[in-house]
Amino acid sequence: MRGRDSSCMEASDTHLTAIDSPSSNERLAAFLAHAGTFVAWTIAPLCVYLIKRGESRYVEYQALQALIWSLAGTVLSIATCGLAIPVFMVFHVLGAIRAANGETYEYPIVSDLAKKLM
Repeated sequence: MRGRDSSCMEASDTHLTAIDSPSSNERLAAFLAHAGTFVAWTIAPLCVYLIKRGESRYVEYQALQALIWSLAGTVLSIATCGLAIPVFMVFHVLGAIRAANGETYEYPIVSDLAKKLM
């Protein structure tokens, strides 16, 4: 892991685990990364990721996962003529709820990729 602020997140062998509860600003940013997909599919998590990258590992991880999940949803939605969209949106809702509560949410499959990219 890069040597950035780790006040909210710490690296372990397989997971990013919360040490301290994220601040209200961090919770809001993570919430916007997840819930913003309803308004701006990949743009919302991308913007949050680019703005908060380097400031908060918690937000960076949540936004990166939401971005990767949205990109995967785009590919599968194209392949299924849009039928996959509701399935992908359910996971964004779950992520938004967890982020609002200051909890770490891990999307299926893409969480490992997000960890590697951090």
